[in-house]
Order: sequence, then C-alpha cells, then structure tokens
Amino acid sequence: MLHLLDETLEAFLRTVVPLPARDVDVAFEAPDGEWAAALSSRPTVDLFLWDVRPNLSERDYGEVILEDSDGKRFRRDPLPRVDCRYLVTAWTSEVRDEHSLLGDVLSALLLHRVIEAQHLQGVFASVRPLPSLRLRSGDGTENSDFWSALGGQLKPGLDLVVTVTLDAAARIAAGPPTEGIAVRANRLGE
Repeated sequence: MLHLLDETLEAFLRTVVPLPARDVDVAFEAPDGEWAAALSSRPTVDLFLWDVRPNLSERDYGEVILEDSDGKRFRRDPLPRVDCRYLVTAWTSEVRDEHSLLGDVLSALLLHRVIEAQHLQGVFASVRPLPSLRLRSGDGTENSDFWSALGGQLKPGLDLVVTVTLDAAARIAAGPPTEGIAVRANRLGE
C-alpha cells in the first residue's frame, strides 16, 4: 500500500512542480553515501519515507455502517489516518540547480494542502479525506544526527508529512436496519 502512496506523490509532484520525466528523475531511496555516489548526472528529487505512525489527533470514533453493491450491510470502525514522513531532497551536479529544484518543490508543497483526486493511485483513489500535506517544522537539532545515521553528507531537505486514510478496518456483518421503536410504559404497582 505504501508503494501506491509513493506513486501518488510522484504523480502529484510531476504535475504541480512540474517535474517532467524526460528532465528529472524521482527516487524513493535512502539518501546515503552509496546511493548518492551511484546517481546519474540527471537532476533527481528523492522522497525517502523514513517514518510511519498512526495519526491519533485526526482519528474518528464510533462505527460506520456500509452497504455493498449486493445490498449486504457491514459495520466497521472509522478508517485509520496515518502520518507518513518523507525526507525530500534534490540532487544535481551544481548546488545552485539543486537549490532551485528544491525551491520549486517547496513552493508546490506550500501551495497545496492536499493531494487532489486526479493524482491518487490505486486504493487511495476511493478513500476520503484526501491525503493532506504538511511541512514539519523543528529546531533543526535532529538534522545532523539524521544524516549521520544515513551515512551521508548534511544537505538541505524538506521534512514532509503526508497524512493518508487507509482502508484497513475490519468489516463485520450487520443486521437489518431498525424500522421503528416501540415503547411501553406501565403504572407503578401494576
């Protein structure tokens, strides 16, 4: 399922930045020293997924009743929301070009709070709400530790959080709908 989120992000960025496939590669690799050394001379935007966790602040509660196309009714919990955290970096042979490419991606991410439906791939196409985009802010203290853990050289990057809804709730057969409620009252002592 996460590979479909990668494909969704690539389709979104290729359109809104834009990142033409003939000019710019899009990768999803850990930007470590070995990967960076093997890069071609083509400009590359790397979207490294490095953290996935439930989004509890946007969690819905209760129960949802669904009906299949054949009329069978099911109960399920609300679909979970998940935060997927990406390190977004730009790689070119010239630092100015790298900054320009990363700046273009930054502008696109700041202008769009959600990934519109036309970019959604696979199961994400039918699930709502749409994936939201948020650039995470921090004090920058974790950056050097992060790059050290990757074995790479410190470079500018965007900390992108994509919050997606996953169709991963169990479905349980539900009974027929309630047609009415009858209430009967008796007097005390009867």
